[in-house]
Amino acid sequence: MSARLDRPVAYIEGIGQSVVKKVDLPKDVDILNLATNESSFGASKAVLDAIREQAEKPHRYPDPLSTELRHAIGQHFDLEADQIVCGNGSEELLDGIGRIYARPGDEILFSEYGFLQFPIVAYRAGATAIKAPSPNLTANVDTLLENVTERTKILFLANPENPTGTYIPASEVRRLRDNLPRRIVLVVDSVYCEYVDDPDFTDGLELVEGHNNVIVIRTFSKAWGLAGLRVGWAYCSASMAAVLNTMRGIGNVNAMAQAGAVAALSDPSHVDKVRRETDQARKKFIKDLSRFGVTMVPGAANFVLVKFPATQTNRKAVDAFRHLVSEGIIVRTNEDYGLDDYLRITIGTIEECDQVIDSLDRFFN
Repeated sequence: MSARLDRPVAYIEGIGQSVVKKVDLPKDVDILNLATNESSFGASKAVLDAIREQAEKPHRYPDPLSTELRHAIGQHFDLEADQIVCGNGSEELLDGIGRIYARPGDEILFSEYGFLQFPIVAYRAGATAIKAPSPNLTANVDTLLENVTERTKILFLANPENPTGTYIPASEVRRLRDNLPRRIVLVVDSVYCEYVDDPDFTDGLELVEGHNNVIVIRTFSKAWGLAGLRVGWAYCSASMAAVLNTMRGIGNVNAMAQAGAVAALSDPSHVDKVRRETDQARKKFIKDLSRFGVTMVPGAANFVLVKFPATQTNRKAVDAFRHLVSEGIIVRTNEDYGLDDYLRITIGTIEECDQVIDSLDRFFN
């Protein structure tokens, strides 16, 4: 049968894969969303004030270069502003990297439990997604390097990883960079780095110096509390930044988002508070969960990956998920990562975590 000529031709097929899942929610129930790793602690008051002020000028285009924001990021993190690229969330930047450096026939490499966006980026570019095995649910430098081929063009490393929350130390990230062929782009996705309190950890920013193949991705969506504004940023060599700026959309970061992110940087104490309160809630939540016989994956982020005991009849992860949803609590299943026995639960406030514990009490008992 000949192709129909009355509609446009799609060069890729729809696969229905998305980072965010659709959940059928009960009616007339207050919803607690602990599925998307947003910050329950909100944004700084300085952010809210800046957004309100900027909202008075919706008729003006945003600065297409995000100049003030790039300089604010540079000053806060002691980085060169011309090596910073701002994006509509980190996703836009990941997508741009894929489109710039990969083509059909190329390979994009990442660890087995890396961010789900990585294979989606490969799909959009027509490249082949390659998963390197991750023993103990943790990225492994040796298996990543073993899976490098002549066709590898990009290596994505989420550190900490999502959905596991596990991470590798600075020495291993450096070993990966130093042993990776310079023709391959190393992308260190550090969007959860604010939650890691470990002297052996690095967000990767220092690894950019002297290398034209390293890009570090950061975001304001998590600890800074700006998920609704969609502000991500990349740090790389000036030459790579110039190419990324060509790929991104004009005015890709809207005016309120730029103003809000600049204001967030003026109040770093807010992030310190979020980090402390998330850590307190996480410790209590893990202790409370342990009484149900579940297992928590050791990690560091504003979420925890929970394995449900397979030995208990009708107490599988999917059953717990359905029960929680029936009581208005949304968490994330992980069958798309091959982790059918696990639920990923965002660490909210202590009160929100207690609500999950109360619901699971009813589920297990």
